[in-house]
This record gives sequence, structure tokens and C-alpha cells, in this order.
Amino acid sequence: MNPPKSPTNRHALSVLVENNPGVLARVSVLFARRNFNIDHLVVGPTEDAKVSRMTIVVNVSAEQLHKVTSQLDKLVEVIHIEELADADVIRDQLWEINDNGPRPVGAMAAAAF
Repeated sequence: MNPPKSPTNRHALSVLVENNPGVLARVSVLFARRNFNIDHLVVGPTEDAKVSRMTIVVNVSAEQLHKVTSQLDKLVEVIHIEELADADVIRDQLWEINDNGPRPVGAMAAAAF
């Protein structure tokens, strides 16, 4: 069993990408090829309908982060990558958004699965 990773290795990335089919798949495959797990991922539109923002929280070393961001930067659809200041705070905020969202109930919940 692997020991839990240190929270000091938690990094949050804000990635602007072209809003094209398959971009999310290419980004997630890039992480999977390097055997990195994405802890949290949120994708949403920006003011420009042609651009989406991915907020990605990963638990990797600084060296591994540099390697994966270098690879991300090579993807044609990636416009800009920025590491956000406090990954734990961002992760908690994303978790709150996820927890406070609408939940299906009754027959709708059964149909959702």
C-alpha cells in the first residue's frame, strides 16, 4: 500500500484550452500516461465561447509538475497554463461547489444510475 502523499505536493493548475471536442480526453490521457492521478478537475466556459478553463488539482512533486506542464504546453489546444497559489484552498472550494450542487431525488435518482 502506498503512503498518502504529502499535501505540500498538491498543485492546482488553471489551463485555458480551445473549446474543441476531445481536448479533455487528450489532457487526461497526458496525465494517465505519466501515471499521475487527477485529484480534482473542473471544466467550464469562459467569456469567450471558443475557450474553456480547466482547473486541475494534482498531487505530484515539483519536478513531476514541471514535466507534465511542459507536455501540456505542447498540446495544440492549450492556450495558457498557470499554477494557482494555494491548491488546498482551491480544492476545498471546488469540493464545496461539488457538494452544494443539485442532487437528483426519488425516481430521478434511480434513473440517473
